[in-house]
Amino acid sequence: MMELVKIHPPFVHFGIAFPVLLLIVELYYRMNKKPIDGLHALLTYLSVVAVILSTITGIIAHEPIEDKLHTIPVFETHEVLGLILAILFLGIGVLRFLLPKKEGLRNLFTLLLVVGVLLLFLQGMLGGKIVYNYLLKLS
Repeated sequence: MMELVKIHPPFVHFGIAFPVLLLIVELYYRMNKKPIDGLHALLTYLSVVAVILSTITGIIAHEPIEDKLHTIPVFETHEVLGLILAILFLGIGVLRFLLPKKEGLRNLFTLLLVVGVLLLFLQGMLGGKIVYNYLLKLS
């Protein structure tokens, strides 16, 4: 059972790293007035998949220790934010698909990406609190 809990952390690291890298590339392209390209698309779709996999593995990992998790004050926020992030990044993926046809969506894409990355950092902080302040002490 505890093995399922261990699948979440590796996925989470990709779910943060890809969006941060995408944000760096997006800001670089915008500052240098470089058009979006295949790298931009690849990083966007990898980010979407990584965030969704982070959410799915979080759902899977939480099942065996659900009773413990629901006693932790920040867990509900972490849980809801995970679902919001999956939906947000799906939206970012759809926007990226539409960008070649509607360049006017670029500002919205960048704004949602910045918000998404900031929320991912908040999500990571909450996850760290859950593990280090609560779960390791409950073991």
